[in-house]
Amino acid sequence: MKVMRIRQIVGLLVLLSAFPATIRSQEQNVSATATASTSTYANTTEGLKHLLLDMRTAAKEGNEYKLTAFVKGMEIPNCGAWLHRMYDSDKADSWMGLCEVKFRDPREREMMELFGRIAKQNGKITTRKVNDNPQPGKGMEWGWLQAIKLPLDIYWASWLPTSEPKESEADPIGYFMFIEGAFRWENSIQSFKPSQTKITHAKIVQPKLVKKVDPIYPSEAAARNIVGTVRVYYVIGGDGLVYNAHAISGDGLSEDPSLRRAAEEAVLQWRYEPGTFDGKPMQSTVTVDIRFSPNH
Repeated sequence: MKVMRIRQIVGLLVLLSAFPATIRSQEQNVSATATASTSTYANTTEGLKHLLLDMRTAAKEGNEYKLTAFVKGMEIPNCGAWLHRMYDSDKADSWMGLCEVKFRDPREREMMELFGRIAKQNGKITTRKVNDNPQPGKGMEWGWLQAIKLPLDIYWASWLPTSEPKESEADPIGYFMFIEGAFRWENSIQSFKPSQTKITHAKIVQPKLVKKVDPIYPSEAAARNIVGTVRVYYVIGGDGLVYNAHAISGDGLSEDPSLRRAAEEAVLQWRYEPGTFDGKPMQSTVTVDIRFSPNH
C-alpha cells in the first residue's frame, strides 16, 4: 500500500512539473501562430482582403484560438518607438492610446465580436488603399497622409452584406497599416459599429462635456500676431477620457505648429460623461474647431 501511494505521489509530481512546460509551449504556439497569421499576406488590397476573409472563416468555424491569433498579430511591434519614428513627437504622444493595453484590449474584443457577427451573414469584404484613393477633400485621411514622416501604406476595409447592395451602406471594419511585413490594425480610430450590426431600436446617448480646459494662446504666436482656427480630431473613451487628440489639416485651417500644439494639449485635458449604447459606455470620435486670436 505504501509503495502504491509513493508511486501515486511521484506520478502526480511528474504531472505537475510538466504543466509549466505545457503552458510555455502553448504560449509559444500562440505567439508563433499570431506572427504567421499576418505575415503571409501581400501588401495589396487583395492581400488585406484575403487576411480578413481568413479571419471570417476562423470565426465561422468557431475557432476562437485562430481568430485571437489573427487579431493579436495585428498589433504594432514596439508600438511607442514606431509612433515616434513615424510622427513628430507632439503628435506621437497624442496617439499613444494606440499602444496602451487598457485601450487596445477592449477594441480587440470588439473586433472579434464583429467577425463573429459577419460570419453569420452573406456578403463581401471591400478594401481600398488610402494612399492611392483617399476620401475627397482635406479631411482626416488627407491629414493623416500629411502627418506621417516616413512612407506608410494605409488601407481601409468594410463589410457589405448582401442585403445592402449599395457600397455606402457597408459596415466599417477599420484602417490597417502595413508595418514590418504584416498588416497592423489602427485600433484607435473608431470604425465599426458597437453591438449588433443592425439594431433599429437601440438607445444611443451622446457624450457630454463635463470639464473644458481653454487653450493657452502661445506667446510666440501672439508676438507675431498669428491667428487661425485649429480643428482637432479625438476619441472619447468609454471612461470619459480623451485619447489621440491631433490637429488635422484642411481648407481655412491653421498649419501653425504652436497653435496646433496648444489646441491638442487643451483638448487632451477635457473630460466627458461617455456616450452610451443601450446603456453601455461606448467610444466616440469627435472633431472640434478652436479659434485663436488676441481677443478669443
